Amino acid sequence: MTQAQTIAGADFKAALIHAGDCMCAAKDELCALDGAAGDGDLGATLATGFAHVRECLLEADTSDIGAMLSQAGLQLARKAPSTIGTLLATAFMAAGKDLAGVSAVDATQVAVSLRVATDALASRGGATPGERTIVDAMDGAATSATRAAEQGADAQQTLTAAAEGARIAAEATAYMEPRHGRAGWLREGAGGTADAGAVAWAIYLGGLAQGLAPDEKPAASV
Repeated sequence: MTQAQTIAGADFKAALIHAGDCMCAAKDELCALDGAAGDGDLGATLATGFAHVRECLLEADTSDIGAMLSQAGLQLARKAPSTIGTLLATAFMAAGKDLAGVSAVDATQVAVSLRVATDALASRGGATPGERTIVDAMDGAATSATRAAEQGADAQQTLTAAAEGARIAAEATAYMEPRHGRAGWLREGAGGTADAGAVAWAIYLGGLAQGLAPDEKPAASV
């Protein structure tokens, strides 16, 4: 796939499907991470949700990127009924609303939509960066994407930068003190282990970047 200033709807759809496949493939890894300070089912929950997202996207006959993201959010809300499913559904639907009617995204739109998704999820979950949650990876991704776009990167490069920002931020959660959920009161069990939700977001964005440039960028792994 050649570099372009924008990412077309058809390419974005294929990348979304690939990113979901990466999430499904990471089921066991994410369950193991979640088991250190949670119920141990996060990977299975997301794998179920993104399997349904895949089916929905394959059936969708649209180039509207906002509609794709909104449909992904609806599927996660319906098929992954859990805290992480609800939070990601909120993020996807917020980004979908921001990109409604858009059939090709540029670097600025990629960065803005990642920030919109981050803010929506953070507001819904009541978390802020530095508290060892998925918000850390999302904020790292949005910040890196904004920086890349401001420095003249194209849409694909901006998304790749976002994936790397998410990966670095997810790794850093291993050294943070948890304050939310089960990890908040099982703090000794969470120490030294990256937050499963943060890792999940890094994997997803890594898969999205790989889906757009399969010969250049492996899916993110923490």
